[in-house]
Amino acid sequence: MTTTEQQNNKRIAKNTLLLYFRMLLSLFVSFFTTRIVFNALGVDDFGIYNIVGSIIVLFTFINNGLITATRRYITTELATGTLESKNNVFNLAILSHAFISIFILVFSETIGLWAVNQFLNIPSNRLFSANVVYQASVFSAIFGVFQAPYITTITAHEKMSVFAYFSIFEVLFKLIVALTVLYAGGDKLITYAVLTMAVAVINQSIYRIYCHRKFEECKFRKPKNKNLLKEMFSFMGWSLTGQGAVVLTSQGVSVLINTFFNVAVNAAMGISNQILHLVTGFVGNFQTAFMPQITKHYVRNEFDEMTRLAIRSSRFSGYLVIVFMLPIIYQIKNVLLVWLGKFPEYTIEFCVLTLVGLLVDAMSAPLWMILGSDKNIKKYQIVISLIYSFNFIGAWVLFAFGLSPYMAIVMRIVVYFISTIARLLLIREKVGSFPIMEWLRSVWLNSLVVMFVPVLVMIASNGVSVNSPCIELIVNGCIIGSITAVSIYLLGLTVSERSFVNDKVISFARRLKNA
Repeated sequence: MTTTEQQNNKRIAKNTLLLYFRMLLSLFVSFFTTRIVFNALGVDDFGIYNIVGSIIVLFTFINNGLITATRRYITTELATGTLESKNNVFNLAILSHAFISIFILVFSETIGLWAVNQFLNIPSNRLFSANVVYQASVFSAIFGVFQAPYITTITAHEKMSVFAYFSIFEVLFKLIVALTVLYAGGDKLITYAVLTMAVAVINQSIYRIYCHRKFEECKFRKPKNKNLLKEMFSFMGWSLTGQGAVVLTSQGVSVLINTFFNVAVNAAMGISNQILHLVTGFVGNFQTAFMPQITKHYVRNEFDEMTRLAIRSSRFSGYLVIVFMLPIIYQIKNVLLVWLGKFPEYTIEFCVLTLVGLLVDAMSAPLWMILGSDKNIKKYQIVISLIYSFNFIGAWVLFAFGLSPYMAIVMRIVVYFISTIARLLLIREKVGSFPIMEWLRSVWLNSLVVMFVPVLVMIASNGVSVNSPCIELIVNGCIIGSITAVSIYLLGLTVSERSFVNDKVISFARRLKNA
């Protein structure tokens, strides 16, 4: 390993630790926030918010497409450009996002508004509240679109401590909103939607002020180079095409569930999405830390370093999901009882299958980061869009034949597997030296080996049984979590990685002893 790679790895490790501190606090606060909101709104209103207010999630996916596109150009300029070119790219990104926000507003106030009032299965006495939620969600989404260039600039500069602090502020704001809704009078659903919109406005303002004060390239100037703007629009357009397929996979399926079933089932899916977002947050912290490095290696044609980083990050992304996924699945009923107290039908099935799907998807994240580092993403987005569309089509067919709502998540898992193979083949076209079989062996096969022992224990044992769900959750979760961690250490790490862990543990123990 070269000196540069060692420095990059240290930077990634430092940034990951900072982001994990942020995530641990976020997880602790979010645990209470979700329970407070669920109990304050009730099952039906919580379901209405998840189907109507999912416009936030829908445009979050679109925003992720914008962030992916903007990150590619801003990170590239940081690696190879001048201050003038960096500033120009940033202002072109702002201009692009302004055009897209106008499109979102027009689309939302026409087709989207029609869908809320005419298509969705919403009780008539809650239709007015649903419309307020929708309008608040639209404006929250627009503020999120304008936030993308600022988030991208911070992460491209690898200022993860700043990103962590701002994210903590956002979580704390959401806790204040939840407590306000719990004790507020009147229509709690409307109160929650409006206050959530206020948090989006505050959050965007914080990012904007910081970037304008700290980064010279974030100063507003008239952008130049219309050809580059055209190229960025093309990249964003194809990126949004792919994200549109993701939206169809997630929110489109939510609409199907609402059409074939009811808002209580949407509430069950909404709860599974909350667990998904919590676990994704842990993995996302790790992936955010190495993402700029993958792009920089790619644009510099440092393909050997990029390949080693991609395989290692894919493997560790899988391990991070596994170490959370297995204890949660093992104790899912107690998790829901302790967390929510009561939960709708199908919640357990949704949660378990959603976590399995997350495992497959998380391991392939470095692959789409590589593909997204190239300015020509047309073929990739077309292929992935076609593959992802089968989730919506498949779910529709399954529901038409009377199958259970959670079968949509089974279809999603199949789509994730197929899309991973497609990404590997597309990377091979761009980087001929990329070792597909080594990736499959190091990532998929290693993950199966790591899970074998803990899954065997889960199947063979029901765990410690007492009258307290909380104690059962803590004891049994710790047992499976410990077995999983040991399995990862012994079977999932290389010799050099185990040596690195040993050195860090010994160093930490010495510091504690001397403290």
